[in-house]
Amino acid sequence: MAQVALVSGASKGIGRAIALRLADGGYDVFLLGRDETTLAAVTAECTARSVQADFLAGDLREAGFITAVYAAVRARFGAIDVLINNAGSAARGVAQSADLEAWRAVLDLNLWAVMALTRSVLPDMIERRRGALVNISSISGRHSNGGDAIYAASKHALNGYTASVFEDVREFGIKVSCIMPGFVETALTTSLNKRAERMLSPEDIAAAVAFVLASSARCCPTEIVLRPQRAP
Repeated sequence: MAQVALVSGASKGIGRAIALRLADGGYDVFLLGRDETTLAAVTAECTARSVQADFLAGDLREAGFITAVYAAVRARFGAIDVLINNAGSAARGVAQSADLEAWRAVLDLNLWAVMALTRSVLPDMIERRRGALVNISSISGRHSNGGDAIYAASKHALNGYTASVFEDVREFGIKVSCIMPGFVETALTTSLNKRAERMLSPEDIAAAVAFVLASSARCCPTEIVLRPQRAP
């Protein structure tokens, strides 16, 4: 029986690459995103790889949607073996003129939604004494730049949260990992005036996820930092 992976932010970029990599590896997948049309297209790509796939479109910042996600996955596939928290957003600007509502929205998606999805799946993983949780963070969770306060804050918080969750559940055989990429060629970086050909590709991040999931039961790659080989 195939393992089941729940992937957020799966309609494009890193999330799409992760979904396809998991489908290539034989995982059944349940995909989350805001755009129903693009999400349906990625789901079809996964199904074409001879696995089961389904999706639910909505806003992860809404508690009701989190509840609906858990119910839908359980109804479609049963237990969740792998949770990939990939959905995220950014708002740039200096702290002294911050749009606090926009900043709260970033924090809600980049951190609160991760915590809510994690809280929904961990009890079952603990009961079965197996599972994996992979959070897609950022190098901004280690290094901060001017004009990047809310994004950096959310990713610093995500890194700390991930490390603590590992300590909470490691004795139940559950892998918990935080992947911190540098610049990745996605829609989130198109406005940064970087050289796209030197950035990481979404498939690079998907390969790191596959590495975590393939690691032996005796080890857990709790943190992975990925940097472009050449400065973009």
